[in-house]
Amino acid sequence: MTLTLRKALLLASTVLVLAGCGEDKVAAPPEAKSNAAAYDSVDVCALASDAQYQAALGEQPAGQERRDTDSLKACAVDGASGAFYIFLSVSRPAMAAGEQVGYDKAAVKDAKEIDAGTFSYFDEGQAYVETSDGALVLRASFVYYLDSGKITDGPGIVNRLHTLLGQMTQKV
Repeated sequence: MTLTLRKALLLASTVLVLAGCGEDKVAAPPEAKSNAAAYDSVDVCALASDAQYQAALGEQPAGQERRDTDSLKACAVDGASGAFYIFLSVSRPAMAAGEQVGYDKAAVKDAKEIDAGTFSYFDEGQAYVETSDGALVLRASFVYYLDSGKITDGPGIVNRLHTLLGQMTQKV
């Protein structure tokens, strides 16, 4: 096989392109979401619509109540039946959000990993999903009021809460 000058140059340029040589740009890691400042003004109740609350509750929402404290911003959304509610919270932890979620996951027996930054847990009376998003930690909990019922479809409720958190993270 004879290698002409033209073929040699074509081959060399192809190898350089494939190797990434000749490029001044180096692939940068993806930028982390910068949302720490959003914490100061976030209204957790406004992070989802009534339709999104209904989908997560499995019934019409009956009302919302902000429950902000010094350490977290929160919202309670009652279901129309009065048997259960969803509790949503956003916090800005002192450690990195991903580390906080990892710590919280390690503290819960039977926690299930959804992905690297998200885990879930459920038992008969409650279910929740916690995730890191930029500098913030978000949690959505489904909780039965005392003696009002039991969770019979934990994976289904976890799926609904995970969907709700995904919708909320788009607004923070």
